[in-house]
Amino acid sequence: MRNFTEMSEKYRITIEEGLTESLRLIGESPLRESIGYVFSMGGKRVRPLLTIFAAEAVGNLNQDVINGAIAIEILHNFTLVHDDIMDNADTRRGKLTVHVTSGVNTAILVGDQMMALAYDCLEKCSGAHLRDALRIFNEGVKEVCDGQALDESLSKSADSSMPSYIDMISKKTGALLMAAGKLGAVLGGGSETEVNLLGNFGMNIGIAFQILDDMLDLEGDAERFGKPRGLDIVEKKKNYLYLKALESLDESRIGVVNAAYRKASINDDDVAGVRDIYRSGGIVEAAQREVSEYTAKALGNLETFKESDGKDALIGLAKSLVQRKF
Repeated sequence: MRNFTEMSEKYRITIEEGLTESLRLIGESPLRESIGYVFSMGGKRVRPLLTIFAAEAVGNLNQDVINGAIAIEILHNFTLVHDDIMDNADTRRGKLTVHVTSGVNTAILVGDQMMALAYDCLEKCSGAHLRDALRIFNEGVKEVCDGQALDESLSKSADSSMPSYIDMISKKTGALLMAAGKLGAVLGGGSETEVNLLGNFGMNIGIAFQILDDMLDLEGDAERFGKPRGLDIVEKKKNYLYLKALESLDESRIGVVNAAYRKASINDDDVAGVRDIYRSGGIVEAAQREVSEYTAKALGNLETFKESDGKDALIGLAKSLVQRKF
């Protein structure tokens, strides 16, 4: 069996080459340089790796799978370009965002062009599974857009709840990972059962990933993760930690959190105070348990698959996402 690290490194090279090659599809577009800049910002390439590993798990890695993997990564990066505009984020992965380097109007067009480019890559797939691939891809696009809209409304709603949060991250984060798993299985010739199982694997890993991300916002190393610690608190986001606190802490502790969220501007002392409440109230530990539970659900979907490099790689991918260090 090849190990996860070796497989990831090998296929990341394939993915980077595919992203660069995809730029040929837009010819001399004035947006080409900016799209190349987005690709150069890097990333873990989790979604295309999931697509490739899913195909290996059903036993048929082929060029259609690679085309699908490139398409899903371009789609993901398109969402990040528009997400950065909506969040007014100046940097991503240590680099200036496109709307900062080129302006908001150009960044919107970059995102739009990347969406078209993703479909161009998907269209290169052979006809046998193209209809199913398009259906999965489109469903992922619609769910991600809905998730972003729900994220916007959740931050403004006075009735935010844990179920509404899980629904939001299932769409905003989980849906594209679900699409990646399904896409790999479909293009790899998997059965309907295998397609659904690998989709469920992606969805549950996505939920676990996002809850861990909320936790790392508070407990992670600011330099390592490229953003200030406690940024979700500063931006008054109603993330997993906040909503879990509302569910489980007493009124005096919740009062401290809500007092900070009601302030016009949250300072470092406010962040420290909320962090102390989350730590002493067991909220961080609750988040860790939730991550473990969703990861176990994800891995449960792989139980019926025969032993293979692909299955091992999926297990390795899951563990790499949810065992990120603080």
